[in-house]
Amino acid sequence: GRACTTKALSGHDLGSSVYVVAIGKAASSMTQGAIEALGETIQKGLVITKYGHLHEGLRQDLRFSCIEASHPVPDQASLSAGDMLVEFLISAPVDAQFLFLISGGASSLVEVLPDGIVLDDLRKVNDWLLGSGLDIRKINSLRKKLSCIKGGKLTALLANRKTLALLISDVPGDDLSAIGSGLLVPDTSTENNS
Repeated sequence: GRACTTKALSGHDLGSSVYVVAIGKAASSMTQGAIEALGETIQKGLVITKYGHLHEGLRQDLRFSCIEASHPVPDQASLSAGDMLVEFLISAPVDAQFLFLISGGASSLVEVLPDGIVLDDLRKVNDWLLGSGLDIRKINSLRKKLSCIKGGKLTALLANRKTLALLISDVPGDDLSAIGSGLLVPDTSTENNS
């Protein structure tokens, strides 16, 4: 993740006010790659990753807020990460350039639930989905229906600010709407999953 991100960002001019959002099992290494490529242009960042996957150097970089959560089944930290993500996006200045770094595991690591759905409901659904034998596209299609941020819903919080997203795929066919359950990509699925 680190080398791929550094390479992908080399030669990019993202301006002088970059706000990094890294979510997934490779979030730490991708963030380190972004730091190597962009240096001091990164103003602030939020790193959301799996327990045990956070590089300690990021904790000491005062520009970054970091949280670890559960994978493959969400936990309370996943919901806290969702709250942090919403606050991070809302509080960024109007001239912020967002850089999203998304990798596998993002679906369980961060979540914002609709009213009436609680963590226990989400965990039961995820447990069932993971044992169902459904392919990842169908699993993510169902996850999107129980989320306020998946299936492209997160884009509403970007408020038309410039955004660049780099994704590391862990899904067959590299479908952008399936990676991390499509945080920034609208759900174009026509499947009836009810």
